[in-house]
Amino acid sequence: MSSSPVEPETVVKNRHLGFLIWQSIPSTAIFLLFKLLVLSPRCSILTFLLTLSTFHVSQLAFSSALSFASSPPQPKRPVPPLRLAFSLLSSWSPDFRRRAVVSFTLMLFVAVAAASGFLSVASVCWLEGFDGVELFWRVGFRGFVCGLLYAFFYVYKQRWVLEFPIIQRPPFFSFKMSLPSAIKKALKLSGAAYLFSALPVVFLADQLKSEVAIGKFISEQITFYIGTFAVFLCWELDHHLHQVLHTKRFMFAPPKGSAAAETNPSEPLLAALEESTPSSLLQYLAYLDLCMVCENNVDTWRRAAFFEETSETYRRVINVSLKPLKQLATKLGEGMEAGSVDKDISNQLLSPTDMRVDSKYSEELNNFQMLAKNKGCGTCAPYISYELL
Repeated sequence: MSSSPVEPETVVKNRHLGFLIWQSIPSTAIFLLFKLLVLSPRCSILTFLLTLSTFHVSQLAFSSALSFASSPPQPKRPVPPLRLAFSLLSSWSPDFRRRAVVSFTLMLFVAVAAASGFLSVASVCWLEGFDGVELFWRVGFRGFVCGLLYAFFYVYKQRWVLEFPIIQRPPFFSFKMSLPSAIKKALKLSGAAYLFSALPVVFLADQLKSEVAIGKFISEQITFYIGTFAVFLCWELDHHLHQVLHTKRFMFAPPKGSAAAETNPSEPLLAALEESTPSSLLQYLAYLDLCMVCENNVDTWRRAAFFEETSETYRRVINVSLKPLKQLATKLGEGMEAGSVDKDISNQLLSPTDMRVDSKYSEELNNFQMLAKNKGCGTCAPYISYELL
């Protein structure tokens, strides 16, 4: 939680920048732990500095792509690749254009994750005996496969969609609680990546001709598995850190005791709600702050400010709380009307309970996180005055 005179427009920008800075701390710790204590403790200083620099560049690229591809809790459905390819020469509607942007963003994330996997695994698994060709085929190529696997898993599970936690905890505690799940996920992914990436190496490599070569081969496989686990763990921690930093509460209020807090403490919050881009991260953060003020008996001075003498602030609070709910009702109503007037024979043979609403209308239901917040604000607001008595 934070409360400062920061302009609302810079909140999201500061959180993106903060994430790129903070992600380097766990990545560096994991690299030092696995590189110095587990994998190659006798590497030269020059090799260590080179691999550390390459690893940081790859992790920064991955974190930037992850932050760029992230979406508020109401995501736009991406366009399937085949449909996008066949639609390049046709005219695009505004909705299709927005979905195409999402598709291109996810494609960029997949490409950057694959390149980051190539560099990260090569940096962690670098051995002194490798030449350039061996490093490329035995380690880099398999790292590339690991990056593709993680990116496809990330997109398929829609992990690029931010999820606001029901209970707001301190960022460090939330990040610490996600550590066991990150380790478990990294173990599963490293095992799957090893199986997918080992087959090409077995067919291309020519190491299994002597007992000495067999021992070296087994050592390399163990090194690769440990290295991929370290990379996946870094990526999982980046994902959880991104979620924690971008979904923590921001107080849209002037500092308590200042002149603005005495005159109109609700204006920054209401301005963010009314003027922010619809379904943007800034708008979600503003609704989260409004929900916390309405439901928690903590910031009583902010709740009391909703009921100033002219009642204008109270009316604005009610309007911004009910706006998403009204939009949902309107969209669903349009969908029901469109289904009822459809003259298609196949639809006429279906019972009313089997009628399917067009996906463009049911997409509003994806915004359940904001709807839940506004339902709470809309139902709690009339009782705030009673609780303040």
